[in-house]
Amino acid sequence: MGHYPTGVAVVTGTSPDGEPIGMVVGTFTAVSLDPPIVAFMPTTTSGTYGLMKDSPAYCINVLAHDQLDLCRLMAAPRPGKFDDVAWSPSAYGAPALEDAVAHIHCRSQDVVTAGDHFIVLCDVLAMEVSRPATPLLFFQGGYGGFSSRGMSAKGDGELIEAVRLADLARPEAGRVARSLGCEVAVLAAANDHELTTAASAYGDNAHALEPLGVRVPLMPPLGEAYVAWCDDAAVEAWLGRTSSRDPEVVDKYRRRLAHVRESGFALSRQTEQMQPRYTDLQDAMREYAAGDLTPARERAVRAVIAESSAFFETIDIVDGETYDLGAIVVPVLGPEGRVALCLRASQLPAGADAPTVRGWISALQRAAAAVSEGISRDGWDDYAAYQQSIPGNFMM
Repeated sequence: MGHYPTGVAVVTGTSPDGEPIGMVVGTFTAVSLDPPIVAFMPTTTSGTYGLMKDSPAYCINVLAHDQLDLCRLMAAPRPGKFDDVAWSPSAYGAPALEDAVAHIHCRSQDVVTAGDHFIVLCDVLAMEVSRPATPLLFFQGGYGGFSSRGMSAKGDGELIEAVRLADLARPEAGRVARSLGCEVAVLAAANDHELTTAASAYGDNAHALEPLGVRVPLMPPLGEAYVAWCDDAAVEAWLGRTSSRDPEVVDKYRRRLAHVRESGFALSRQTEQMQPRYTDLQDAMREYAAGDLTPARERAVRAVIAESSAFFETIDIVDGETYDLGAIVVPVLGPEGRVALCLRASQLPAGADAPTVRGWISALQRAAAAVSEGISRDGWDDYAAYQQSIPGNFMM
């Protein structure tokens, strides 16, 4: 049973003399949806449950991943522990703990003895999600949080190698940023499903919007300038992360990759009419970068990213037209022709004409070529260490 993780909740109520009382349980569960019934299972020898079993109402406080200290405090068998806890009485009289993920207000309807535990069946009176954060989990004697494989990084060991490699690109990124008056980020693979900002530079007209370590999910349409130079297996893995399995949508992204590889750069474009949706994308990326996404928020973020494909449509730079660009991204190729890094210019001036845009692209490509030469000449060891730090065969 230690191989089965459980959630962590604090069941609160009142003692016969009206004092707040609570107990930590890993045995809270939903029982019925219609009518709504939940249950928790204290041991038959629990003194805390003995004091609260006649409480007129309970509050099930679902703890968040960052409430381990609160969990330990509430689990300690000592009087007066509510003096050190932020709480308020619910409408039904039971203590509701501050910053819990959710509160389920309920009333005992039956108690069944099952071996060395009671099964306390409760009618749900009301419930609310108070803080949509990832929950606290208990697993094999330890506490932790939920981490979705597709939307969060495993650790920062790989970031160290990425930063070392990105240092080789920092001088060129700085030159381009100062020349164009924009932000230039050096992107590296953090793992087989994310890029990370491993270095950044800013010109006079740009603001520091992207700190070191910000993650970018490799899912369509994001990361195309990196994926376009990868092998077929990596391309198929990227395409497999699209939210749509419509063959036409997948083929559109496949054609987009081919165009990016042929042209040597990727563009994202925004217009005044598209600005609200572009703001939604920026908000989604900030939420993604903050981490700790619940599965529901992960799905919401993925949906916003998928709907942003209009910003990444293939466009030709035509004389006489003006362009509002979100970003220009070019690859930095390693000694063996694989993508080592990407340079991304953003915060570019709006309303640029075609010659100006072409000049921006050329400046980035020259910088990328200089970084590629530097890796081949001086950065073999850093490049090899970086490759070894990336799990799987995404770079192969």
